[in-house]
Amino acid sequence: MTKNFERYIELMKERPEEFDNSDAEYIIITDPDRIAKFESETGKTIGVVYESPWHIMLVDLVTPDNKKFFTYERILPAVKKGAAAALTMCGEDFIMLKQYRHALRGFQYCFPRGFAEKGLSPEENLRKELSEELSTRPEDIENIKFLGTVIADSGLSGVNVNVYLCKINAYKTNEHHEGIRKVEVFSRSELYKLIRECKITDGFTLSALQLLNSLE
Repeated sequence: MTKNFERYIELMKERPEEFDNSDAEYIIITDPDRIAKFESETGKTIGVVYESPWHIMLVDLVTPDNKKFFTYERILPAVKKGAAAALTMCGEDFIMLKQYRHALRGFQYCFPRGFAEKGLSPEENLRKELSEELSTRPEDIENIKFLGTVIADSGLSGVNVNVYLCKINAYKTNEHHEGIRKVEVFSRSELYKLIRECKITDGFTLSALQLLNSLE
């Protein structure tokens, strides 16, 4: 048994809900002998192929009918409870980060967001992100309201991201923290003009705005 598969078995025990086959279109194969046979025949690796403090990447062996078998990769958050995103406003205007995204090899406008951390509630995690990315103090945050949850890319990850509306009365740019270039403030009309011009493309940001609109 490889270390990849040993860690995979540990995850099955730690997070059985992530391997639940009760209502699955694609059944996850967990039998070690069947997996070893597939690996031998294809040269592919099944199990945990990468793990960091933020992500766990898995390669599952799945089947829709117990006849055809194939691999399906997915990413789990290292901390099970997911992540948080803050739709930030100052008065009636929207506070946005211009932030470098490695996967895009470029900059993107977005609302603050971040991974969950052990020992923190969702709201505590959110306040931590605001402190890090907008240099807010507790007294700078007027109100926090839960808007709902979104899943940005269900083809790769099932992470539920909690979205909150945050009213902020003071902030400043924490330049170069996690690729932040600057903080910009947009009116509602300016923001939607940028969306129409495809200058705002971040999925979390667009989803957060839609949640806000659905409640107004």
